[in-house]
Amino acid sequence: MKEAVAGQVRKLCIYNKEMQDAPVVHFMCYHKMRVRMLTHFYAFLFFEDWRHDLWSKRFVRDHLRYSDEIQCAAARVIAAIRERARKKDPEGNPAG
Repeated sequence: MKEAVAGQVRKLCIYNKEMQDAPVVHFMCYHKMRVRMLTHFYAFLFFEDWRHDLWSKRFVRDHLRYSDEIQCAAARVIAAIRERARKKDPEGNPAG
């Protein structure tokens, strides 16, 4: 745990009944600096028992999925971005 906070003063967020009953749990980022969280939410979870940590991460990996509609929409967005990148620099970026 000491390595995780690396000298920074942080308050632990304890998972309690209120969070259990909440329909959504939002992980805040520092919006004033326009910072985005570019990692999985469960990278921020801490379990005392490494077996619980491993089980929870495997559970997320194996059971939580985006719907097909979201996956297909994301694929279309990526294809459009790559096409635009190819058009801007066809020699330096042939793969998009």
